[in-house]
Amino acid sequence: MEKIGNVDIRVQRYLEDAGRDEWSRLYSPVNRGCTITSNIAECINGKLVIARELHIFDFLEEVEASTEYVYTVNDGPRCFIIDLKKKTCSCRIFQLDEIPCSHAWAVLKNKNLAADAYCSKLFKPETVVNTYDAD
Repeated sequence: MEKIGNVDIRVQRYLEDAGRDEWSRLYSPVNRGCTITSNIAECINGKLVIARELHIFDFLEEVEASTEYVYTVNDGPRCFIIDLKKKTCSCRIFQLDEIPCSHAWAVLKNKNLAADAYCSKLFKPETVVNTYDAD
């Protein structure tokens, strides 16, 4: 943290105010044990590659409601449980990346729900803008 403060004290203060659990995988309350890489860009790109291969119309037809916020999504031979209230999916990607996985996206699209409500505040536009704000 000292090195960051030497470069820009504002960034050091910002990170200290946010708390380590918000920007560090080590201190995150979410179990990130199955993460292969710490490079978030590689993780997101990997998910986008998978999403491009999905047949969205077939995928959306397989979404069935179990309750008001728990859904079952059949993806070929596999079945995934999505809990929108807890922001979880049985594939664990939703919890790990703190953005909706492809299964959660299918539910959100099917129910016409805004995805931004299910993303971590770290990925919201105002947070990104504040990160690079020079004031």
